[in-house]
Amino acid sequence: MDQSCATKYPIMLIHGIGYQDNGSGGYWGRIPDVLRSHGAELWFGNQDAFGTIEHNAAQLKVSAENALRQSGAEKLNLIAHSKGGIEARYLISRLDMAERIASLTTMATPHRGIVSMDRMKKRARQVYDGLVALFNRMLTVDGGENNVSLKVYEQMTADYMQVFNMLVPDMKGVYYQSYAFDMKNALSDPAMSIFYSFVRRMEGPNDGLVSVESAKWGDFRGVYSGPGRHGISHPVVVDSKKRKLSTRRRSGGILDITDLYWDIVCRLKSLGY
Repeated sequence: MDQSCATKYPIMLIHGIGYQDNGSGGYWGRIPDVLRSHGAELWFGNQDAFGTIEHNAAQLKVSAENALRQSGAEKLNLIAHSKGGIEARYLISRLDMAERIASLTTMATPHRGIVSMDRMKKRARQVYDGLVALFNRMLTVDGGENNVSLKVYEQMTADYMQVFNMLVPDMKGVYYQSYAFDMKNALSDPAMSIFYSFVRRMEGPNDGLVSVESAKWGDFRGVYSGPGRHGISHPVVVDSKKRKLSTRRRSGGILDITDLYWDIVCRLKSLGY
């Protein structure tokens, strides 16, 4: 059996906003099966779909402690998507878990918030409310949970994250790395086209939700996109079944998002994690 992903410490996949992942791996598409086929030991965050950062981080602690106990491992490697990366940072820094976490890899996480949200709230509150409602609707259509509170979105603004970053510093002994993604154009993922255009105008290259600049944290591993004119949207980062990466043109870029996760875990293994 291929053991290229058999890291020293088990891996916990931490989902983002709008969904729960109770261990089936549905949120992550083919990624869990691919990593397991290469020897990875996987666990899941299983935090709430729309909980606050603090609430979800507490749930992550329960999941992490359970994974450590059942695996017998000393530490975990965390790979988190979107808001899950912020919750993982809170877990490490504020919930006394730094000594039990070897690394944190964040994928399209808004570490500096979504500047577009702040500007729309200040200039056009009705537009902001409308876009939030549209985003909620998209999540439910894609199989996510329905959300009736705006609290979770308030915690993703640039103003909120500026304070968060001061209060939640990186911890010594934990390896932090990050990955950003670019849709390239609105046609890469029509469902994300409106959000992509807003963020592009105000913040620059983005995955339809999180800008490249906001996704940078720790050891920044670069900006990833698809082949040719095809980019990678926020859902495609986790192998969304409804919006998989096109492979029609084979000229540069990632042809299959699972290859990136394989590369990430192989690298963690090579670094001794």
